[in-house]
Amino acid sequence: MSHFEIVLVCPLQVSATDPDQDADQTALRYSLHGQGAGGEFTIDEHTGRIHAQRRLDREERPAWRFLVLATDEGGAGLTGFADVLLEVRDVNDNAPFFPCPAMEVDGCFVGQVPENSPADTSVMEMRAMDLDDPNEDKNAVLTYSIIKNVRNKINLNLFSINASTGTIYTVLRSLDREAEERYLVVVEARDGGGLAGTGTATIMISDVNDHPPVFTQKIYTAQDLEVNSEVLVVSATDGDEGENAVVTFSIVGGDEDRKFFVETDKVNRRGVIKLKKKVDFEKPRERTFNLTLKAEDADFSSLAYCLVQVEDSNDHAPVFFPQFYESPAMSEDVPVGTIIAQVTASDLDSGQNGRFSYSISKESDPHAQFLVDQSGWVVVADSLDREKISQHRIMVLATDAGSPPMTGTAIVVVTVLDINDNGPEFEVPYEPIVWENAAAPQVVRMNETSLLLHATDRDTSTNGGPFSIRLLMLTSDAANFNLTDFRNGSASITALRTFDRERQKEYRLPILMIDSGSPPMSSTSTLTVVIGDRNDHPHSPGHTHFIVYSYEGMLFCFLLPSVVVWELFIEQYIFDILGRCWFTALWDNLRPHHKSITTKLVPFLVPEPMISPTFP
Repeated sequence: MSHFEIVLVCPLQVSATDPDQDADQTALRYSLHGQGAGGEFTIDEHTGRIHAQRRLDREERPAWRFLVLATDEGGAGLTGFADVLLEVRDVNDNAPFFPCPAMEVDGCFVGQVPENSPADTSVMEMRAMDLDDPNEDKNAVLTYSIIKNVRNKINLNLFSINASTGTIYTVLRSLDREAEERYLVVVEARDGGGLAGTGTATIMISDVNDHPPVFTQKIYTAQDLEVNSEVLVVSATDGDEGENAVVTFSIVGGDEDRKFFVETDKVNRRGVIKLKKKVDFEKPRERTFNLTLKAEDADFSSLAYCLVQVEDSNDHAPVFFPQFYESPAMSEDVPVGTIIAQVTASDLDSGQNGRFSYSISKESDPHAQFLVDQSGWVVVADSLDREKISQHRIMVLATDAGSPPMTGTAIVVVTVLDINDNGPEFEVPYEPIVWENAAAPQVVRMNETSLLLHATDRDTSTNGGPFSIRLLMLTSDAANFNLTDFRNGSASITALRTFDRERQKEYRLPILMIDSGSPPMSSTSTLTVVIGDRNDHPHSPGHTHFIVYSYEGMLFCFLLPSVVVWELFIEQYIFDILGRCWFTALWDNLRPHHKSITTKLVPFLVPEPMISPTFP
């Protein structure tokens, strides 16, 4: 930028006079005070001429005001003053420029116009500035023009500008946001002195709703339906943007029973079709749905079609009819293969989902006593025992071949009748004791709570008592006792002599028991009578033999529990009173694997307690 410069030029001269008589006018001295004094401006103290010391810029400071003092008597007398105003005249030294109001993403100067706007629609205003004086000639008078325009396909300009105001207008009705959403136009501002500046206008084309939403497919198909599951995802495109591109999906045909609903994903322009109510493949009219779908924005819409084919799913378990079977009661000795019942089931599904097979639950038949064939016949597979299970509740399963498989159940009740296949037995295990040296005869007590022996039978009462109980004289032991049968399932045993436990410790008595079944069943149980011991013999010294093993020269020693203090003689090696074994080095050298030792145990009492043995 050029500046008007006056250096040591006298733009202004001040003069003063001294009114005193005979005053020496040449003795006046001038001085400068105030703005710019001594810096931008100086004054000749003799002549009063004011000089500029540097170039002046009107745009920086258009005027200067300072005070000039005049002092007589060579600067030592009285003083007068004058107020000086200096105005700087403008020259065209500043080019126009476009100030940026606020920097945005798209630039400093951003305008917006809707697409399809008619010609001469105001877009934006480009305002430039010129720092020169608008009142001085045409230094600040600006004229606007577009030096870089945008042309359409036939080479016509899209924008024009008002030369005086800088307002940009559309030229043609041909703006299409979907084709181009932003244009850059370079505008020039030129002042009256020929200086120019440029600015770039960013023109954003805003959207209007001029495009309908369009499905990405015209026909959709879907299968495998579950309630609340995602049946199908449809999508649409919309050339517009923002609120004009918000698409809503709906079902407008083919769903009279309202089996389906649509959830709209506005962000991704998707419609998620879900099943609202259960569909049943077994109903012919619910095997296929031809839905008409609608995608619409605020002004436009389009249609698509969705063919939903329902496939059979395994949604029906086999059903037995009836679900409870009770077979006639049968004896526990029925032969294997006896038919119990025939069960029947059906499955409403079709194909693989409708085929099923029969089986028996292992929990209801843990011993595999029954089986069922694929015709539903339930038969006996193993022998029955009423005494173990008197009634069977068999759970028959019908499991289809679907994925996952589904199962129906039925209960078959089999009551087992008793036959006389068990003989009588002791009610409880008896362990009677007869003490030696006791006077005879004496009644033998069976246990702590009963003198009597009781019989029982696992069969029903028809094949049970009354029982016949007898003592069989099959051994010499039986001759020492007598049995009395009370004919009510109980009997008593009487010892006929005095016993000596040291001669015989126990006696085994064969007891025969016969029930009242038809035919009757019998069994023989052995009753063991133990002879209780009395302290009727004194003790005497004794001896025993044992073997002591050595391990790597060490002989491990121990004390017998019943010996308090003892002496052990092994050749010349001695056990001391504490049980420690003392050996010479000769034993370690010989290192035999074992020695056969004869010991002499001499029991006697010691007043002090024994110390436990320690081992090397």
